Amino acid sequence: MRKISGLLTILALTLAVAGVANAASTKKLTITRKIQLKSVRGTNPAGKIRTIKVGNETNAKLIPFKAQNHLTSAMNSLLIKQKAGATFKNGTIDTVPYFNSWFITGSRNSIYTYSMVGHNPKSGGTTGLNNRILPLEVILTDANGNPLYDFNPLVATDPEGNDADLLAQSPLYDATTTYPGPPADTGQIIDTAQRVEFRSVRAANWHTVMNPPQATNAYSVKLDPTAWVYLVDSSNNIVGVAIDINVASAIYEELLQVEFSLSGLPNNTIPIIETDFVTAYDPSSGDCCVLGFHTAETGIANPNGILTWTWGTYIPHGEDNGFTNPFGAFGSDIMVLSHELSELFNDPFVNTNVSPWVDGSVSFAQGNLETGDVIEGMSVADVIYSVPLTTAGGPYIYNLQNVATLEWFTRNPFNGGIYSWPNEGSLSHNPHPVGCQDPLQLGVCWSYGEGSGGFFFGPPY
Repeated sequence: MRKISGLLTILALTLAVAGVANAASTKKLTITRKIQLKSVRGTNPAGKIRTIKVGNETNAKLIPFKAQNHLTSAMNSLLIKQKAGATFKNGTIDTVPYFNSWFITGSRNSIYTYSMVGHNPKSGGTTGLNNRILPLEVILTDANGNPLYDFNPLVATDPEGNDADLLAQSPLYDATTTYPGPPADTGQIIDTAQRVEFRSVRAANWHTVMNPPQATNAYSVKLDPTAWVYLVDSSNNIVGVAIDINVASAIYEELLQVEFSLSGLPNNTIPIIETDFVTAYDPSSGDCCVLGFHTAETGIANPNGILTWTWGTYIPHGEDNGFTNPFGAFGSDIMVLSHELSELFNDPFVNTNVSPWVDGSVSFAQGNLETGDVIEGMSVADVIYSVPLTTAGGPYIYNLQNVATLEWFTRNPFNGGIYSWPNEGSLSHNPHPVGCQDPLQLGVCWSYGEGSGGFFFGPPY
């Protein structure tokens, strides 16, 4: 196990937070102590508070930050070797439970292999995933160290509760919502999505679920103006804040080292780092904003294994530190984390290549199994799926992101498949014109999985 970095000062402050209500419905997140991280400096001039424009969160330049593979070449080679020829075969590396398989697609009958979280869908049974919600308080200061803003996931900005508790009660954990389909299915949102993806081969009792979040530590960090900027809109009105993504990444890595060292966690635990409102920007280009990402890296508990984790910001429905959500529906409450966890489930090691595709807003092209990226830039009606639940603090409407399914990437079936979930209409499953698979008819063949946002897919490979 790695040693805790000297950059960190541990404050053993026990918080009086209520515990998990029961295994079926988590109401409160149990916090055992608060840990103060040492400040990390950014690259902005000392003492100068900068502003940058709120950009398009689907900006192609930000793509490399949103799904990160930090595995060694040896580990990546081992993963590729494991996937070769595997058909729903459970993996053996020390990490989150996973299985390997493959599909054929395109006019060239190309073979693509993949790994997914869970166990062989043909074998049935339930795989429960251990996880921890790790709340990170971000205090932004002036050049003299005086606090200006305090963004804390454990403070109730939403009237129904604090961000961490609301996340723990969300459809990512709650299994009472029925998604209409067809086929209709009741359960956690990502479990139902996977059951739809493998409905033709899975056993009826096959599930992959998030266990109730474990007791955890809370974290806090102070950042001076070298590490953060104001966000301004097109009229130069200040609408929010963002931190240097390199600073954010360094903080998250230190946080993980401490949490795993203190708690003796195994590699099969999924850490979910949750911030309140703050986003991240790229200081090298000035592009903004990244609201979350998922990562695969060398295991902390066992360096011969893999740790998969995610970060997402939780933007409350109301005002926070005098700011309101500058991204509209994008980013509201669990939208970002539903996006990132869907991608972590479908591509945990960030190493699955697929036939090239263009996103639903026709903003950028990718060739990976990033289920959330496909839809995130489309119209609000295509992107957001709202789920009302009764939380410990009262009624609350959660905003999930619709995501692309495996069928969309495999193009199998080519007509009539379920290409998006839970809103099947985000990516159309209507029949396509005769001759659509002829690469010479690009004007026709590029329309695959079109939605109201003007989605174009192609050409087929």
